[in-house]
Amino acid sequence: MPHLRRAQARPAHLPRHAGDRQAGGLADPRGLTVAATRELFVAAGDAAARLIASDDVAARWNEPSALAGYTVAGLAGHLARAVLQVASYLDRPAAPPAGHPLDDAPGYFVIVLGDHDPVDSDLHRAIRERGQQVAAQGPAALARQLTAAQRELEGRFDAEGMDRLVTVREGVVLTLEGYLATRLVELVLHLDDLALSVDREPEAVPDGAYDVVAGVLARLAARRAGGLATVRSLARSERQPEAIRAL
Repeated sequence: MPHLRRAQARPAHLPRHAGDRQAGGLADPRGLTVAATRELFVAAGDAAARLIASDDVAARWNEPSALAGYTVAGLAGHLARAVLQVASYLDRPAAPPAGHPLDDAPGYFVIVLGDHDPVDSDLHRAIRERGQQVAAQGPAALARQLTAAQRELEGRFDAEGMDRLVTVREGVVLTLEGYLATRLVELVLHLDDLALSVDREPEAVPDGAYDVVAGVLARLAARRAGGLATVRSLARSERQPEAIRAL
């Protein structure tokens, strides 16, 4: 367990659930920094481009995927959009309306996903349609678009900074670092989905990516199901026989 530090006032622009920021990064139990979240996002995005460009994905492009409601093509498009959408949000004004609350990665999922059915809701049907649309260009072109977007974003990250505020779906406002954490969740989960869909091992991503994703999902589960139920599900299953899930 990390040692306790004296609480310090948090600057007004930081999220309610954010940890204390120190020079060089975000202090948290994983020892990860803001820069690390950015680097992990880039690594996972590059892994997505490699998988989409693979012969295995091309061979099953029009077949059903392992994720309900998605074809392999649609799932690849949805995976790519985890990166492609970032630039469109960065093109919006950085400043939210005065007094607008800031949130974090778990809060993003609570607000955006709500209680929508993951297959039949209008929200998820629209998400699948957007994935299918971006995939219409074919796997090779989609992989090239994704790679180009990755390289462009790296330059924008240098210019914008990870504390830059972004307004995303449902009017949620969070730091760029927080938003990249949500994109990392999407990338890691759907890399696994797409690899399973074409009977191959998932593309390798840094262990730190799983640390970030597990942390976001654990906090999301706690906010949805309650902290005690989540802890029991993880450590005392005899007291919580029904597994708590974040998504």
